[in-house]
Amino acid sequence: MKKLFLMLAIVASVSAHAEWISYQRSGNIDELVDLQAVSQEGAQLKIWTLTNFATPMTTLEGQDYASEKMLTTVDCGQRKVGAEKVIRYAGTDAGGEVISSMETPLRLVATKAGSAEEALLARVCR
Repeated sequence: MKKLFLMLAIVASVSAHAEWISYQRSGNIDELVDLQAVSQEGAQLKIWTLTNFATPMTTLEGQDYASEKMLTTVDCGQRKVGAEKVIRYAGTDAGGEVISSMETPLRLVATKAGSAEEALLARVCR
């Protein structure tokens, strides 16, 4: 319970200071990035990305969410991207109730031409 409370406090403080910039719009999805890096190690940047859905999405448990925020690692040198934390929210712009949160081991994947990840690299790696 303490871990959940601490995580929510951190998420709330990160959201309050984020300056979201759209890097890709496709259909009912708007993908944004906060260009202020959480951390940087060489060519690798840890950043927050945010996806807003015009039509709510549904979790496997049947809960609707309108946005999700991901702690994303971008490797500008190798042109790879991966996420290690996903937080889903009831409202857009990471607002409202936290619907779910999960962490996974970081696995960087090469970007594909025309993908959202390629658009993210173009925006972040300058």
